[in-house]
Amino acid sequence: MSLLHDIYEWSANLEPWQSDAVRRLFQKQTLDAGDYDDLYALLKSSRGLPDPQNRQPQPLSAADLPAASSHGVPITLVAMKDLDNVNRIVRNQVLKFAPIGLTVVYGDNGSGKSGYSRVLKRACRARDQDENVLPNQFLPANQQGTPEAVFEVEVSGTRKALKWVNDQTAPDALSAISVFDSRCARAYLDEEQDVAYMPYGLDVVEALGNVVLPRLSERLTQEIAGCTVDLAAFQDLAGPTAVGKFIAGLSGATEPTLVESLAAVSDADRQTHLELSKTLREEDPKSKAQSLRRTQQRVTALLNRANAAILAVGDDALRRLQTIDQETESAIAAQQLAASQFQAGESLLPGTGGPEWQVLFDAARRFSVIAYPGEAFPVAGPTARCPLCQQTLADGGTRLQRFDDFIKNDTAKTADRKRAERETAKDKVAKESLSLGLDPALMEELSQQDASIATRLRPFESLLLDRQQALLQSLQTHQWDAVPAITQDPRESLQALNRAIAQRAEALEKAADDAQRQVLQGQFAELDARMKLVSRRQTVLDAVAKLRLEAALKGCQQELRARGRAVSLKSKELTQKAVTQALRDALNREFQYLGVGYLQTKLEPRVSSGKTYHKLTLDLPKAAKLEEVLSEGELRAIAIASFLAELSLSGHQGGAVFDDPVSSLDHFRRVKVAKRLVEEAKQRQVIVFTHDTVFLGELRAVVEDEGVPSAVCHLVWASPDHAGLCVEGLPWDHKRFDERVRMLEQQQQQLQNKWLVYPTEEHKTEMRQAYSSLRSTIERAIQDVVFNDVVERYRDWIKVGKLKGLVVVQQTDCEELTRLHRFASNVTDAHDHSTARNAAVPDPAQFLRDINELKTMIDGIKKRR
Repeated sequence: MSLLHDIYEWSANLEPWQSDAVRRLFQKQTLDAGDYDDLYALLKSSRGLPDPQNRQPQPLSAADLPAASSHGVPITLVAMKDLDNVNRIVRNQVLKFAPIGLTVVYGDNGSGKSGYSRVLKRACRARDQDENVLPNQFLPANQQGTPEAVFEVEVSGTRKALKWVNDQTAPDALSAISVFDSRCARAYLDEEQDVAYMPYGLDVVEALGNVVLPRLSERLTQEIAGCTVDLAAFQDLAGPTAVGKFIAGLSGATEPTLVESLAAVSDADRQTHLELSKTLREEDPKSKAQSLRRTQQRVTALLNRANAAILAVGDDALRRLQTIDQETESAIAAQQLAASQFQAGESLLPGTGGPEWQVLFDAARRFSVIAYPGEAFPVAGPTARCPLCQQTLADGGTRLQRFDDFIKNDTAKTADRKRAERETAKDKVAKESLSLGLDPALMEELSQQDASIATRLRPFESLLLDRQQALLQSLQTHQWDAVPAITQDPRESLQALNRAIAQRAEALEKAADDAQRQVLQGQFAELDARMKLVSRRQTVLDAVAKLRLEAALKGCQQELRARGRAVSLKSKELTQKAVTQALRDALNREFQYLGVGYLQTKLEPRVSSGKTYHKLTLDLPKAAKLEEVLSEGELRAIAIASFLAELSLSGHQGGAVFDDPVSSLDHFRRVKVAKRLVEEAKQRQVIVFTHDTVFLGELRAVVEDEGVPSAVCHLVWASPDHAGLCVEGLPWDHKRFDERVRMLEQQQQQLQNKWLVYPTEEHKTEMRQAYSSLRSTIERAIQDVVFNDVVERYRDWIKVGKLKGLVVVQQTDCEELTRLHRFASNVTDAHDHSTARNAAVPDPAQFLRDINELKTMIDGIKKRR
């Protein structure tokens, strides 16, 4: 199992925020302030402290690391193509790579080289993930798409197209390609000031335990220092009360709800607090209690009078009287209707049917029982006689029967009864005494107890009297709308006052007793403390919040200590597995290759918890800063050496990509690096991105000497708006004589196809540029052919073995070379041409003759050789 896989499996058991830290360390060599802000917030969130930004951890995933390689199944990178929305790189480009040997991709600054290399780093999951792949920033935002590319790879003889999309998981197969960058430098100063070395991945674990966790702990310490609470500020709340005990017990476990509960004081509590304060200040509570009991009796009597008055003229009485009046009027109306029907159709004496007449008729009824025993009244047969006049009734029997029917109808009785009932009710209302007995002494006493009640009593009494008269008037007029409403009824207030007086008297009676007084004092102390807490509520809540925050932060700190110890143990465990003699030997070997062999490594034993571990250090003096003992070039050499050493121990033959590997290196070490990369290209596919023309020349020279398969391409601007155009072969300045001649012939053919009898200024300019290229080709012919490549500009050695290929240059050769060179110089736009001569530029036919003359002369030299 690889070291990276071990770390990945270990991270799966970490807290999510710690795994997030590991992910960031794999992506960045040094975490910035934003990273620490995020991790600090995530750490606190894990302990229940809310994050206003609601940040969520992103634990390390398999997609963040190179996939496990399949030993014996190398993956070859064939091409990188179809880049879209990548910086300003032109679309539809194909960057081809040699399947074996060395591929060099050259590009000047701004040519698009960085865009290609950044995509490679992202797609191959290189360690350097700091530089994001951006779309064309010169386009409006709505025209910027997501960067993407297609990689053509070959696995076991089968070609596949793998698509990469920015910010999506890169294809696993591409992670088998190793990418070198400046992040591969893993020399560092340990806690003992030794210059130590960490293999890729192990430095992440070390950084987590020795850098990240301590930095977070420092932040915790600073924040905890700001959570100090001065409990002395709450001494006025101390004591044996519930509030005092709460203050004494303030801690990180205190619940804010307890503060709210203790500070919840109702109006009744406030009134009780006031009453208790008065009671406990009373000098003679017993006498005061007796006085209050007497007041209570008088208030009770007043309340009873008020209740009786309301009973007499209140709304219930109003409804009762109104009902009696309405029923009486209805009965009278019924009686009058019956009387009118009785007298209808017949002339009767006035008063017939009336009360007097009814008395007379009742007397006749009683006499009929005597005159006609056994017969029902009225006896109205043809021979019957009237009980009163004793004349034969004849037709009068019918009238007597009608009189009897009228009497038997009870409407008159009902009307009489209702009249009597109304008179009784009216008499009762008239006789009611509605006085409340509001004498001056009682009013004074009530004013002392509650002035608001006292001021309402006399208007209430007047209202009762007015209402009495209105009720009597309504019984007379039968109109009830004029009865005034009872809008201010003080009885409820009197009841409350009566209860309060009773409670106060009871409290005073208790205060007169020593044991009971202590109870009251305790109640008052509790209420008094809570009243004080009300005014300090927010201050106490703030203190509780600080204490709870402090406790949570200390919990975070304890967790960090525990995690730090666990990370340290894991680091030692992984070190024991990864730091081996084989790694040491590989590093020493690479140091020797790269010209820094004096930087020898050594395995130093360390004992911890009874176990022996080894650390890999460089044999250098102790120092406070790395740059005090190593130059920038040495650090770069260490980075390349460590990358190659770990690559040699990886056990797979996947390709390797080097992005500007010789930055900060002097010429001597550049040559060393060139040789080492070409040597590595004998074993695996090697791809080099560079903008260094000297290094490009060194690579070409070593490739030619070693006979390693190679491919070269360079990147140029496709237009003023787009870079990254892929052109196979070397740039013009690095092309050899034969390659240049072929390009000149192609250029001549292009000019021939568009040349006019009278050429345009554009065509003239192109011809002058063509002769400029011819002149530089003549100069390259002298280096490559005449001197047989024995001496080359910027090369720090002479190819002595090629001296045998030198031939004597004939006078005619010199003259012809000089002539052609002078003629080309006169045509090229490098000189200011005479306006007086206004010489015509050569035509394409002349240009072809000059090319052929140069070729003929050079062929002659080659034949003589």
